[in-house]
Amino acid sequence: VNTITIAVTLFTVIVLIADLLGVNPLRSIWSNSERMEGFMTIAHLWAYFMVLSSVFGSGEIVKKDWFRFLNIILFAGTIVSVYGLFQFFGWADIHQGSTRVDASLGNSAYMAVYMLINAFIAGYMAIVVFSRKSKILIGIYSFLAIFFSFIMFQTATRGTILGWIGAIFISCAIYIIFGRKEKGQSNHSRMIVGGIMLTLIILSTLFYKYRNIEWIKNNQVLGRIATISISDVKTQARGYVWPMALKGVFKNPKTAIFGWGQENFNYIFNEYYNPKMWAHEQWFDRAHSVFIDWLVAGGLLGLISYLALYIISLIYICKSDLTIGQKSILIGLIIGYGVHNIFVFDNQTSYVMFFTFLAFVHSFKNGKKYSWLGSSTISRSEDSITVQNYISIPMIIILFGLTFYFVNIRVIQANSRLIKALYSCTDSKNLSTQFFENALKINSYTINQEAREQIISCSSRIIGSNVPSQIKTDFYNLTKKEIENQTIITPNDARIFILGGAFFNNIRDWNTGRPLLEKAHELSPTKQSITFDLVNNYVNSNKIKEALDLIQKAYEDSPDNPASQSIYVTVLIGNDEEKKAREMFGDDPILFVNEQVISVYASQEKYNKVIEIYKQLIAQNPNDIQIHASLVATYMANKQTYLALQELRLIKDMFPDAKDQIDQFIKEIQGGRNPFQ
Repeated sequence: VNTITIAVTLFTVIVLIADLLGVNPLRSIWSNSERMEGFMTIAHLWAYFMVLSSVFGSGEIVKKDWFRFLNIILFAGTIVSVYGLFQFFGWADIHQGSTRVDASLGNSAYMAVYMLINAFIAGYMAIVVFSRKSKILIGIYSFLAIFFSFIMFQTATRGTILGWIGAIFISCAIYIIFGRKEKGQSNHSRMIVGGIMLTLIILSTLFYKYRNIEWIKNNQVLGRIATISISDVKTQARGYVWPMALKGVFKNPKTAIFGWGQENFNYIFNEYYNPKMWAHEQWFDRAHSVFIDWLVAGGLLGLISYLALYIISLIYICKSDLTIGQKSILIGLIIGYGVHNIFVFDNQTSYVMFFTFLAFVHSFKNGKKYSWLGSSTISRSEDSITVQNYISIPMIIILFGLTFYFVNIRVIQANSRLIKALYSCTDSKNLSTQFFENALKINSYTINQEAREQIISCSSRIIGSNVPSQIKTDFYNLTKKEIENQTIITPNDARIFILGGAFFNNIRDWNTGRPLLEKAHELSPTKQSITFDLVNNYVNSNKIKEALDLIQKAYEDSPDNPASQSIYVTVLIGNDEEKKAREMFGDDPILFVNEQVISVYASQEKYNKVIEIYKQLIAQNPNDIQIHASLVATYMANKQTYLALQELRLIKDMFPDAKDQIDQFIKEIQGGRNPFQ
C-alpha cells in the first residue's frame, strides 16, 4: 500500500458517501444508459486500479511489464487514430457533426482527450528508448506522438488543444530549467528543446495576431481555436452553467461539503436555470468541467480528494528516479489533461486512461507494509487453510458471480431489449408495446428512465401516424402508465414532467398534460421552454389569463428571446389586446405574420384578419400552393365564395399540375358544398 493507493481509495469512499447522501442516491449509484457513470463506474475504476497496481507492483523490476502494457495501449490508440484519419479524408462517416473526427468513441471531445494522452505516452516511450540508441523505436514513438497530436487537432476540441499547447510548453520549460549535464542531459538537447519552445511561442503569437484573416477563420480547426477568448467562454453555455453549478453547491452546508451526488446536476440546472441562456441547449446533466462536476457531485470533499490524485501523482513523478526528460513528459501529460478537464466532462475512455496513468505512477514508489493488513510470512494452521479453500474462496466466487450478474449482465440484457424496442418502433409491421414492456420487466434502474423516455418518443410518432387505432391505444396507455411510474420515482426532477406534458400536448390531451407541465414549471420556474409548453396548454384550455401571466414573466426574464416575443404577441391577441401587442412590438412581420397568429384569429372567427395575413404571406412566397389553398379555405369560412373561386382559378393558372384537383374543388363549391370543411 502506498499513498496513491490510499488517495484513490479515499476518493472512491468519499464519492460513495456523497452519492448516498445526495438528492437521488439510486441515480447516483446506477447512473443511466446515456452516461453509464455513477458510483458503479467509479467502483469498477477503483477495482481496475487495484488490479493493475497489484499485478504490476512497483519498483524497478516492473518497468518492463509496464512498457509492454503501454505499448498495448499505444497499439489500441493507433487503431482508433487510423479510424480518425479515415474520417479526416472522408473515407468513413463522422458520427457527430460533419468535420470533427470522433472515430468510434461517439464524440470529438472524447476522441481529443484519448489522443492527447496517447500522444504523451508515445512521447514518454520515445524518451525511454532514447537511452538505448534505437533509432527505429525512437522514430516510431516520435511519429506516433506527432500522429496522435495531428488527429487530436482534427477533433477541433479547443480545451484539449489548449491543454496540449500548455503541456508542451510546461514540458519544455521543465527540461530547460532543470535539465543539467551532470544529470545526463546535454546542452545540445536543451537547446533543441529551447528551440521547440521558442517556435511554439512565435507561432502562438503570430496566430493570435493574425487570427482574424480569412483563411484561418474559414478553417474548421484553426477557426475554432481563433475564437478562444474569455468573453467567448462567457457567451457560451458554460458561462451560464458554471455560475448555476456554484450556486447549487453552496446552497447549504451539506451540499457544500458533500455535494448533490453523481448524476444530479440536472436538479441544479432546473432550479437555478438562467433564462438568458435560451439560445443554448436546454438540458444539461453536466457542468462541462470535470472539476466543477466533482464539486457538484462530491462537494468540497469530493473535489479535494479528486485534486489530490493530481497532486500526489506530481509528487511521485518529481521524487522518482526517472530522467528529467521522462519527468517533464509525464508532468506535461497531467497539465494537458487538467486543462482539458476545465472545459469538458470525463467519460469512460478518459477515466480508464487516467486510472491507468495513476496505476503507472503508483509503480514509481514501493508501498509500506502495514501490520494490520497481515503478512504472507505468518504460518497458518491446516484448519485455517481448509476454511480458506473450501469456504472463503467459494463464497467469494459466488458473491462475485451474483454481483456480476445483477450489476452488469441484467443491465446489458435490459439495454439489448430496449434496442430491439427502438428498432420495432420504426418497423410498421412489428409495432407492439411488448418490446418496451420486455425491457422494463428487468427493472434495471440504469435503463428504466431511458426506456420510458423512448416510449414517449415512439408513441408520439405512432399516435400521429396512420396505424390501427388499437395500436395507438396500446401505446397511449403504456406511455401514460410509465410517465406516472417515473414521476413517482423522480418526483423532483422536471425532466419527466416536461416530456410527459409535452407528449400530451402534442396529442391534444390538454387535461392530462396540464398537471405535469404545472409541476415541471414549479420545479423549474425560469426555464422558458417549460413555460412555453404550459402556455400552449393554457391557451388551448381557455385559460388565457393564466397563459398571459406566464408568458409576460418569461418575456420580462429575457426580452431578446424571439420565441417569448412571438408567443407573447399571440397570447395578447388571443386576449383581445392586439393594440398593446402593436404598441410593444410595432408591426414586426415576423411576430404578426405567421401561422400562430392566424390560428388565434381563426379561433376568434376574425377571418378578415386571417385573409390579410395570408395575402402578406403570398406576397412573400407567391409559389407556395399551400398558402394559396389556405386562403381559399379562409374565404369559404368567411362565406366569400366568389373570392374563393377567383383564387382557385388563379391557382389553376399558376399550378397546372393541380388542375384536376382544383376543378373538383370548383365543382363542389359551385354545387353548394365546402370541400375544405
